[in-house]
Amino acid sequence: MPHIRGAIHGTAAMVTLIVGSILTSTVREHVEVFAELSATTTRVLVDVAELPISEEIAGIVVPVGVLMGVWVFAYELQRLSRTE
Repeated sequence: MPHIRGAIHGTAAMVTLIVGSILTSTVREHVEVFAELSATTTRVLVDVAELPISEEIAGIVVPVGVLMGVWVFAYELQRLSRTE
């Protein structure tokens, strides 16, 4: 059933991108530390690493990465608990 796992991960990636964008905007307005972390991440990705991406996209890399990590952890935990 690789096609089912692929569909699940594809859907999760799309939802994560949308939720991450909304979450980034919301949290940035209310938490000063997150705004600084977002600015630092943007500076590192755009200026230091010289990646050809816009600053808006670079600013959502961290929250989207965290959400994807949570998704993978929860998915694998569920999968391991189901097989035992």
